[in-house]
Amino acid sequence: MRGCCVRIVLCWLLAAASAWAHAAPLELGSAPRYELGAFVNILKDPGGTLRLEDVLQPAQQARFQAVGGSGPSANFGMNRGAVWLRVQLRAPAAGDPRWLLELAYPPLDHLELYSPDPQGGWQRQVGGDREPFTTRAVAHRNHVLPVWIPPQQGSTLYLRLASEGVVAAPLRLWRPQAMWQFDQAAYAVLALYFGVLVGLLLYNLLLFVSVRDPAYLVYVLFVAAMGLAQGALTGLGTQFLWPEQVWWNSVAPHIGVAFAGVFALLFARRFLESRDSLPLMDRALRVQVGLWLLTVLAAAALPYVVSAWMLMVLAPLGIVSLVATGVLAMRRGHGGARHYLAAWAVLLMGVATLLLHNSGLLASNRFTSNSLLIGSAIEMVLLSFALADRINVARRQREQAQARLAAEQAMVEALFESERKLKTALEERELILREREAILNNAVVGIVLSVRRRHEWVNQKFADMLGYPRQVLIGQGSDYLHPDTESWQRFGVEARATLIADNTYTCEMELKRRNGELFWVQMGGSCVRPHDPDSGVIWTFLDVTGRKKSDAEMREALEQQKALNELRSRFVAMTSHEFRTPLAAILSAEEVLRHYGERLPERERLETLDGIAAGVQRMSRMLDRVLLLGRADAQLLEFQPATVDLRALGPKLVEEARQQHPQGAGRVVFEAAPEVGPGLYDEKLLRHVFGNLLSNAIKYSPKGGSVRFDVQREGAETVFRVRDQGIGIPPEEVPHLFQSFHRASNVGEIQGTGLGLAIVKNAVERHGGTVAVESRLGAGTTFTVRIPGSRPAPG
Repeated sequence: MRGCCVRIVLCWLLAAASAWAHAAPLELGSAPRYELGAFVNILKDPGGTLRLEDVLQPAQQARFQAVGGSGPSANFGMNRGAVWLRVQLRAPAAGDPRWLLELAYPPLDHLELYSPDPQGGWQRQVGGDREPFTTRAVAHRNHVLPVWIPPQQGSTLYLRLASEGVVAAPLRLWRPQAMWQFDQAAYAVLALYFGVLVGLLLYNLLLFVSVRDPAYLVYVLFVAAMGLAQGALTGLGTQFLWPEQVWWNSVAPHIGVAFAGVFALLFARRFLESRDSLPLMDRALRVQVGLWLLTVLAAAALPYVVSAWMLMVLAPLGIVSLVATGVLAMRRGHGGARHYLAAWAVLLMGVATLLLHNSGLLASNRFTSNSLLIGSAIEMVLLSFALADRINVARRQREQAQARLAAEQAMVEALFESERKLKTALEERELILREREAILNNAVVGIVLSVRRRHEWVNQKFADMLGYPRQVLIGQGSDYLHPDTESWQRFGVEARATLIADNTYTCEMELKRRNGELFWVQMGGSCVRPHDPDSGVIWTFLDVTGRKKSDAEMREALEQQKALNELRSRFVAMTSHEFRTPLAAILSAEEVLRHYGERLPERERLETLDGIAAGVQRMSRMLDRVLLLGRADAQLLEFQPATVDLRALGPKLVEEARQQHPQGAGRVVFEAAPEVGPGLYDEKLLRHVFGNLLSNAIKYSPKGGSVRFDVQREGAETVFRVRDQGIGIPPEEVPHLFQSFHRASNVGEIQGTGLGLAIVKNAVERHGGTVAVESRLGAGTTFTVRIPGSRPAPG
């Protein structure tokens, strides 16, 4: 361990020392090819602002440093600025001055070559994958530029490199003929690689069409994505597939790699069935699938460097996850896990090598720059073997299934005879059940077999009773029978408790038909198993709605008779009281006149006659009210609206009320709001309404106080309020206030018939209005009458 650390430190010191030295010039000879990596000097331009004339200045020339490493060239990793490379060459005395300079890294964005021209100046050539392929000086998958190196002279080449991604410079100087010979072998190797790729794709596509296993389709998509990525990375896509698509040429490597990551993870989930066997690892793979899809979007829409860093992070993470998934699957005994693990382990080595190459830690050579190409080829072949093994496993399983099927077939044949006998017995039993069901369906009562409050069987009578088809009722709960949830729950508790205790339960209950109509039934239930409602309950339903309706009508008639008897009692009590008093006064006055009429002074005789007249008028008014109330109850109360000026009518009503109670101590005040005007009313009915209300207000205010009669408009209504400060009404008697012959319990000796407010209510309702009352004992009463006001027609 200590020796390893020492070697690392020595290598670092040697690399640092070589960085400060200048690379020696390259002496060209008769060799057909020269690797320029050891002869390259580098000048970093972080801002990317230097031009050739700036680089030629002595101060900038002094900044050039030799590139370390033993490979064909250096890898500068992710470099956001520009890099200037200087190569010094010395040509032999005799020889062809035409050479080809190859930069064997197709994804490089921008390349500028400055080389001496025969006239002593500088020739500028531009390349890179951001330029259309048709503009290249040499039609080649790599960046190949012709240079002119005069014999027996020293020449210096300057290259300016810039890229949003990795900047690598594997430089070679070729004799043209030698390069074309070398390319034959290189293109043959690439053709072999893509031929294997296309063969695997088509073979597994045919397998998918044959076996319909989604794993094959996902593998085909993975191979297609890998082919897209390698086509972009090797430059073959630019040369043969999309030579004019500059934007696509720049994003194709990252999009291809990202899609390959997506389908690789999906293939792992499908092939290893991780959703069921490795649920925790499956969630991690799904999260990574989402991140790879985001990388696809980033490669297409965001700057190149964003997707580059995402790939540098996700690629090793994804490969490690796939390897870990393979290890876990192999431990669980998955059939194809061994081939699967070997495939991803090889690809992991290739990706790791490529990442070290792209980060600048490994020199660029044929193996490091093509490590992903080599690893992916081996990986795809191994995955194809894994899928082939999947077919073998499926074949073995099919053979085992066929063996089991043969055994089961023998068992089926043995059971067939038993089934035939059982079928005959079941048919006989079904015939018996049908006969019993026909009997039950023709029953006069509804019959239901209920298990845990759910219908297992119903007869036709019950279905007709509810208005449902039998098929709809079977299997339903019994909650739909009840008018509301509360009654259903209460019935369930009571019925269960009674069935457990007594084994039977009877009741009368209101149920609901399909159309929402409620009806009464007499229910009876008994347990299938004694005292065990959960085993099932047989219910019978007898429709008793007609009987209930007859009972209700009888009760209503009894209530009406009771109300009529009560009304008759109140009428008898009122007449016996109200008629007795004036009749007694009339009889008394008659006796006085009979015995003492000639001896009475004129004034006393007139007063006696006035008393007789007052008693007669009182009885006459009472009879008029009884007749008026009778007409109202018989709907014979006439309603004849006409134009009435409420401002003129109000004072008249107040004056009439004062005349009825000349001894009243209260003060009556009438007030009409400014917006109140003439309207269409029945003046006769209004006199009945407010004559009674004002008379009551004065009569039931024995201690005096103010009585207010207000009229105002509220929207489309005319509102009348009669307020007094009298004895008030007990709260419990307010609901009965408008009943005929009803008088409050606190009126004492104050005379009255109990008919006035009943007349008021009928007269107000004939106007289409309402009357309301508010009262407090000892604090007075307020009657509010609201009548829809209509203006008289103009003219």
